[in-house]
Amino acid sequence: MKKANFIVTSIGAIAFLGSLLGSCTPDAPDKTATSASPTTTSTATKSPDAKSVVTKPDAAPKSDARIIKVKIDGLETYKHPSGLFQIDAPKGWTPKENKKPNEVIVLWFDPSKNALLTVDVFKAPSETTPEQLTSLLETFLKSTFGSRPGFAAEKPIQQKDGSVQIVWSYDESLKNITAKVQGNSFISRNGDKISLITTGGVADQIPALKDSFDRIVNSYKVDPAVAIP
Repeated sequence: MKKANFIVTSIGAIAFLGSLLGSCTPDAPDKTATSASPTTTSTATKSPDAKSVVTKPDAAPKSDARIIKVKIDGLETYKHPSGLFQIDAPKGWTPKENKKPNEVIVLWFDPSKNALLTVDVFKAPSETTPEQLTSLLETFLKSTFGSRPGFAAEKPIQQKDGSVQIVWSYDESLKNITAKVQGNSFISRNGDKISLITTGGVADQIPALKDSFDRIVNSYKVDPAVAIP
């Protein structure tokens, strides 16, 4: 039975935030985000300010056996060559940088291409409120995934560290296989820069990856003193 490299067909061409900075409306969050099913979060975090990936165990049926199961066998620290940021990424996931003016974008896919990690860093306006961050992230998600079948973006979650989280999902079909893709996106301001971190994969595999994804997003560090190359 041939197994499917599933998520790369849809997320491999993902658009990024910096290009949307001038096109979104930053003074108020968009109130039209579609609400998905109820969520559950883990409280087993080391710090009260720690971010936590949301799981939705009721959002998708059991995954088709033809979809390759993602495994994370430990993490290793990735440091961007410029010194701009570092993050603990899964071992065996090769980073790929997409170069854009005034923006640093690095993507990791697992070997099966059924889960991903992305980091996007770009220069922020002189002032950016949590409401503006929320609006920017909502605009990005809708413009990137809004046309996908079954797209849903949950209500933004304000984090204690000032960042904003949005959980999103949509349905993807490949070679007569249909599954729900789920992502957790976190947006934050770090000095004069805005950072977006996303983890994603086949929805019913997310609970098994949650602990690793939590460690990944909480390991992220950006150096505000380093200019975007």
